[in-house]
Amino acid sequence: MRAWNPQANLRAEGMTVGVWEPFWLGAGEQRLYAALHRANLPSPRLGLVLAPPLLHEQPRSRRLLTELATALAQEGVPCVRFDYFGTGDSDGSGEQLDFASMRRDLQFAADSLIARGGVERIGVLAVRGATLPVFSWLRGGGAANLLVLWEPVVDGESWLAELETRDAMERRSPLRYPTAAGAPPNGVSSDDLQLMGYPVSTQLRRDIAQARVIDDGVRAFPRCWSVLREDADMLPVTCERVFRLPTDTPLIGGAVSMDASVFVTPGLQRVVDELAQALRKER
Repeated sequence: MRAWNPQANLRAEGMTVGVWEPFWLGAGEQRLYAALHRANLPSPRLGLVLAPPLLHEQPRSRRLLTELATALAQEGVPCVRFDYFGTGDSDGSGEQLDFASMRRDLQFAADSLIARGGVERIGVLAVRGATLPVFSWLRGGGAANLLVLWEPVVDGESWLAELETRDAMERRSPLRYPTAAGAPPNGVSSDDLQLMGYPVSTQLRRDIAQARVIDDGVRAFPRCWSVLREDADMLPVTCERVFRLPTDTPLIGGAVSMDASVFVTPGLQRVVDELAQALRKER
């Protein structure tokens, strides 16, 4: 793991994974892996919690979020990245992941950003499916001054159905499970309670299916921005600013294989720079 180096020229050759300060959140058997990207300013006012997407999209987006946190920190916005309990490098097993545990994780991350990053205000960048537990956290008393929705999933029931359909297709894929290698002709059984290769408890499935992003007037945050593709539908919440992704932006929720991991393209870098500059003005 790499330590923070305030003298590093992180943007000398464009986007980079930069440097960060790794640490543990929580204690006992519920520790979370987290990483602080310190700002290059002595007293930043606004910091950003990066809430990663769920299931297979979380590891696929790791480099993207690391590069994004690096770019934002260089513009004076400290960031905290973390792995949900039961995922990535955090403690726990996938069966223990649900919205209740993610609400706790988000609060841990927000508190750590105030304590370690020295910020006065908290923003949350929710990527894809993370939007659903983030809204659950906000409605449950979580406090944020700004919410940035990155290609958000706004209808949990529809998204769960989409994931189940794609999971069934993957289990029947002759490329992934060739019958010559002894796989059953109808594919691999779904009785293992996994989804897209990850354990998904009954509770998490229920949480996702019941989750909606709606502008119901009960807004625990005063402002909302979004990062969307050019052809994306309007969101069911009011967003003050919309940052448009270029056509060469990789799909976080696209291909399943890890060789299609998301990297920052030149067009996407321009959007990240625009977002960073806007957040810097929020200080």
